[in-house]
Amino acid sequence: MTEEQRRATGLDGRFFRLVATFEAAAMQQLGKIAHPVTGEVEINLEGARDSIDMLAMVSEKTEGNLNEDERRLLDHILYQLRLNFVDVSDDAETGASEDSASGTEDEATSDGRDPGSDA
Repeated sequence: MTEEQRRATGLDGRFFRLVATFEAAAMQQLGKIAHPVTGEVEINLEGARDSIDMLAMVSEKTEGNLNEDERRLLDHILYQLRLNFVDVSDDAETGASEDSASGTEDEATSDGRDPGSDA
């Protein structure tokens, strides 16, 4: 981004790239975008939490030092990432609960008896 573009948008290109890097990492870790090398979509909630926490730390450490556009960008990205994190976490928790419930049911019937029989 040239100096002229930076002045026109109010964004420092280096700051934008830093924020975009953590945003892309978090979105990949949340399974929202494919891994750029493997093309696989994987969920890594711990990694996503770390990426979001890093952006939150940047937000805290730059308090009072960002212009309005930079602050708005950072706040918006953090908001969106946190919403996505909650959504994916809830889905993962629901999926784990369903898996464990079906696992319990499978274990109860693993002796070959009909689950509805009294024998």
